[in-house]
Amino acid sequence: MDIYLTSIGHNLQTFEEFFLIKDNNAYRIIIGILNEEIIIKCRYYEMKINNNNLSILKKSTIKTINDAYQYIITIFENNSANIKDIINNKSIKLVINNTEKDIELTLVYNNNRDDLNNNYNNINDEINSLKEEIKLLKKEINKLKKSNNTKEIDKDLNNINFLRDIVTDSYSKYCLSNTFSIFKSIKDILYLIYATENKSIIFYDIINNKKIKEIQKAHNENITNFRYYLDKLDKRDLVLSISAYDNNVKLWNINNFECLLNIKNINKNGCLYSACILNENNNNYIITSHWNLLKDCEKIKVFDFNGKKVKEINNSNDKIYFIDTYYDNKLSINYILTGNDDCIKSYNFNKNDIYKKYSAKDNSGHFSIIINDSENEIKIIESSCDGNIRIWNFHSGELLNKIKVSNECLREISMWDNDYMFVGCDDKKIKIIELKNGMIIRELEGHNDYVTSIKQIIHPQYGKCLISQGGAKDAIKLWVSKN
Repeated sequence: MDIYLTSIGHNLQTFEEFFLIKDNNAYRIIIGILNEEIIIKCRYYEMKINNNNLSILKKSTIKTINDAYQYIITIFENNSANIKDIINNKSIKLVINNTEKDIELTLVYNNNRDDLNNNYNNINDEINSLKEEIKLLKKEINKLKKSNNTKEIDKDLNNINFLRDIVTDSYSKYCLSNTFSIFKSIKDILYLIYATENKSIIFYDIINNKKIKEIQKAHNENITNFRYYLDKLDKRDLVLSISAYDNNVKLWNINNFECLLNIKNINKNGCLYSACILNENNNNYIITSHWNLLKDCEKIKVFDFNGKKVKEINNSNDKIYFIDTYYDNKLSINYILTGNDDCIKSYNFNKNDIYKKYSAKDNSGHFSIIINDSENEIKIIESSCDGNIRIWNFHSGELLNKIKVSNECLREISMWDNDYMFVGCDDKKIKIIELKNGMIIRELEGHNDYVTSIKQIIHPQYGKCLISQGGAKDAIKLWVSKN
């Protein structure tokens, strides 16, 4: 008896082995046939695997259909590829997300290739039937939305629209979030700070639509991240600029555009995707992360404003995409928040240990975290590359809600108010989510690449607005309400 694996538009083949491994968020399906390796590219997988490194991969050989069934369930229950449906005779239909299109795979157990073709055709019929049912359900949902007058959607949200490109020379390749920084300075200038392809940092006045300052060749590698911090003690505006691939962080005083600090080679290898500033007992610290595909990750590092490493926090070799801080006013405790490869965590800054772990079975890759303190409950809201928004109770670690937003990766999130939220998505859209009902009420289109960063601002002319940026060379855009 044989196990067959087929994909739409391809001939059937008999395969000897079928196994999948996971490195970070690269889900790789390997099929062995006649001692050759066939690679089917999956979501976030762009690296070719050859015979030399197959030995390091986890390998499982499928001998019976029951083994195949259990193995597929186990593998896919914790990653972003979804089992679309379980078909008769334990045939399993999968959709593996590719950068170009979905590849639909059917794993069946059958001696007869004609039977396999018939089963495959039946599956297609079932899929088409399900698609029609989904269309009808969507129509019913839209009717319910229109008839629900218990709460009127915020008029500003209903009328928000693209106004113009603020700048077109921005560059944000390989970025996850915070590709620009926007804030009102002590001198009442509404600043937009972003990077260009030639590694310059631009300081832009949004109100007067002009560049105030350009610092050329600010880093040796592409600048991937900015974080703003108001230093109340010394009354100055500070910005961190981060270069993920040279592992450098620079601290800038925006009052005079002076580089106050350059911390070099923070990690031995890998990437520094994120860094932030924390104030404890009137002392300022820079907190840095680490991400490395092939080796164990280094600890979270804490530097003072003289560039001296004052301590490390054990993060259990987590691959960290995003790092931020939260100060609990009631408890007078500083926390560090991390978005990791498979979960999010909070750490007690003083105790140097983990406070809570927020993890769900289907979690994978977390690119943005915000704290929402409302209704006497502190909530932690996070986006993940499995297309879900999750809302947790910060102190108990309980999962309060999961909102399915997309089959694509979600990046930065930004609150509009306590009821609505924006989220940037890999399908090039910005989605507006009503948190209470977990519904997508609008989608904003206009970017040419995945939407990596979104921020809310108060503009003196347009009021509450949205600024967003897409990947690579996509412009930074301004969205305003028609009202």
